[in-house]
Amino acid sequence: MTTATIRTEQPKHVFHELDCPYTGNTVCTASVSSMPIDTLRRAHCCTTDNYDNCPIFLAKILRFAGKEPK
Repeated sequence: MTTATIRTEQPKHVFHELDCPYTGNTVCTASVSSMPIDTLRRAHCCTTDNYDNCPIFLAKILRFAGKEPK
């Protein structure tokens, strides 16, 4: 007799952002004033997965943390 085991669990996928979701071509869209992004900040924060250490990104998150979604 041959039996088969069927797994019904779905694999869990974890997605990681590779760069900041607020990075524009030449400006940071997370900033209130759309400040220009210099190459040093872009290299260390914007285009890496370390963008959550950027003070501009953190300020954006904190500005909207207390607001209720509409």
